[in-house]
Amino acid sequence: MLHVKNVRFDYDRKPLFESVSFEVAAGERAVLFGQNGTGKTTLFKLIAQDIQPDEGMIEVKGEVGVVEQTIEDESQTVMEFVLRSDMTRFHLYEEVFSGDDERVLCAYERALEQDIYSFESEARQALKRLGIDHLANRRLRDLSGGEQTRTQLARLSMRSVDVVLLDEPTNHLDLDSIHWLTSWVKDFSGTVLLISHDRQFIEDVATVILELEDGRVTRYPGNYRAYKRQKEEERVRDERAHARYLTRKAELIDMIKRYKGWHLQAKATASVRSPGAQKGVANLAVKMKAREQQLEQLEQGRPTKPKEETPISVRFQAEELEAKTWLTCEDVTFGYDCPLYDPMSFSIQKGDRISIIGPNGSGKTTLMKLLIGDLEPMSGTIRRHPKLKIGYFSQTLERLPQQGTLLEALLSNSDISETEARTLLAHFLFRREEVHRPIQEASMGEKCRIAFLILYFSDAQLLALDEPTNYLDVATREQIEAALSVYRGGLILISHDRLFHRLTSRTIELSQDGFLIYEGNGKEESVDVEATVRTMDELSMAPTKYIDEAGNVIPFDETE
Repeated sequence: MLHVKNVRFDYDRKPLFESVSFEVAAGERAVLFGQNGTGKTTLFKLIAQDIQPDEGMIEVKGEVGVVEQTIEDESQTVMEFVLRSDMTRFHLYEEVFSGDDERVLCAYERALEQDIYSFESEARQALKRLGIDHLANRRLRDLSGGEQTRTQLARLSMRSVDVVLLDEPTNHLDLDSIHWLTSWVKDFSGTVLLISHDRQFIEDVATVILELEDGRVTRYPGNYRAYKRQKEEERVRDERAHARYLTRKAELIDMIKRYKGWHLQAKATASVRSPGAQKGVANLAVKMKAREQQLEQLEQGRPTKPKEETPISVRFQAEELEAKTWLTCEDVTFGYDCPLYDPMSFSIQKGDRISIIGPNGSGKTTLMKLLIGDLEPMSGTIRRHPKLKIGYFSQTLERLPQQGTLLEALLSNSDISETEARTLLAHFLFRREEVHRPIQEASMGEKCRIAFLILYFSDAQLLALDEPTNYLDVATREQIEAALSVYRGGLILISHDRLFHRLTSRTIELSQDGFLIYEGNGKEESVDVEATVRTMDELSMAPTKYIDEAGNVIPFDETE
């Protein structure tokens, strides 16, 4: 269904990728996977023909439909947006329902040919199939993320598309919407190519993963667990092959050195009158040359050195707070014009790890802001221990500075030197001149990393994280998850990444049925132990390094 062959695309006069080739067969559900900045969204735009490649060929058999992360014109109604799926019919629809007799008569014959008088009925049926026909007259800007996604899918169904491209479809969706989308993707009879950093979503829907790395695409059959297993097998195989190469290379170099020494010694002592000595010198030269040829052949076929990943190095520290009870809610209500729920009472004890779950619009973020003191309840009392420090990560990154550079943002939230700040920024993958990038020009993923870095200096006993992973790639998510799993403080978590809830042991659920708090998170799967151990080893054993303006490591005397 989809063939991409030797595609090159230049960005800012530099190749983003040079020779990308892959295929997606009919009926496959493929995930285009990779770290932020590798060009996944650009590749989507090339496939959708929004932009053209500088070289190569992209062939798609059938009609392509795209579900974007955001809709450009949100002023349209849901009905208008769906009708615009076919602009030819939409223009005729506008003509015959314009109320202008002359325009109606002019378009009448063509309208009959195109069946325009049933066009709106078709759109309502499409909305009904997606369960959103009651939203037909609502503006797109007034919809939730899940409702916008369903609206885009309804629009695609009007065109009978064969290939669907989904760009981060689970971002901003609540759990019910993610479950619905999972079922839709699995039931879709055509071909699906999607970008996602949602590990559980990839696990549930993928039949193949296409990893975009270093400008090339590698195909891994199966879902996320199968991909992880294959990557680990690949890593072990490459490490063993490289180790064998290094061992054999060292052996050959040593043998060449010995033969060379023997050859020089024999040549110096051999007499021209002794044919046997001259033959021995020639034999040593032949053996030395044979080993040199073996070394040359070994170098020509040497395996690629296993790539050393450079994940962020993240940790969170917490000051000790021995008090048993950190926060208490007594008969608290909250809402807008009227309370959303009956009065609620509960407490947060030392080291508690709590998930707040519920559909979009249920008040999860409002409750979190009440708990941390950014909002006041409509009624009731919230008491916090006077020495409790809370670190807050907002999904809107509202506490980040709006002006200045990334380096200045970090310095303004800490009392460290610029050298120390540059070192910490390097641990979060900001190196050399990148630290001077204006924060307004930073991507959302880069801003998230800065927000986490600022949490490093909060010394908070309680971290309140509101959708911390929306703009992070999988590698960074897993590092953050591993670091939080060894964090010694408490945690309040709102996240659409279902795997993140493995970090918590209590759940506050907000729903139409009211407020409910219970032990556990409904997840049997535990945190990735290997990732946790690796992070603990890195944080406890890695020496502190400081980096100068040129990005070079400089010595640091701890006695100064």
